[in-house]
Amino acid sequence: MKKIMLTLVATAVALAIAGCGNAATRTSGVVASGEDAAESTPEPVVIQGEIAWSESVNAEEAAQSAGFTGGFYVPSPLPIGNYPWTEPNFTAMDHVAQADYDGDGICASIRKGEGVALQDLSADLNQYNFDWVQDCDGIQVACHGYEEGIANFLEWEANGCAYDVWCVSTKGGNLGMNADEVYAMVSAIQ
Repeated sequence: MKKIMLTLVATAVALAIAGCGNAATRTSGVVASGEDAAESTPEPVVIQGEIAWSESVNAEEAAQSAGFTGGFYVPSPLPIGNYPWTEPNFTAMDHVAQADYDGDGICASIRKGEGVALQDLSADLNQYNFDWVQDCDGIQVACHGYEEGIANFLEWEANGCAYDVWCVSTKGGNLGMNADEVYAMVSAIQ
């Protein structure tokens, strides 16, 4: 029962964080003055808890919206299982970009922060049963999961950027990333 409750809580938190849950949409409150006022239109902003995310068309636009000096590169399709992964939905906020995927029973989210501390990038409050570190070509990736060897949350730093990845079941069971999938994810994300 405890494992089921942990899975349900993890799923609910991940859905809220990953954008798979309900999010209200509103426009920004910036008002232009003078001649610019008539030409300026507010940008759509997705509100999740206290975080305002701007929707982006693709990874390049998300990187620009986040103010990255580098890009935002994510795998498509995801190298996790044989799920029918959707194309990612992109959002961004100041110095952070995110890509959200749905795999019909599994949900994944990739987040990159440029100039953001690793502890400030994640809002993950889950309690995992297992924590370990996996070396991916010299990058030390902190892995967290509910089952030994199956990662549901990854976090690492490389080249002045912080990264994290969530991967959780949306239909029950524990679907996550094995060691090969962790390596493939970390290798493909920049």
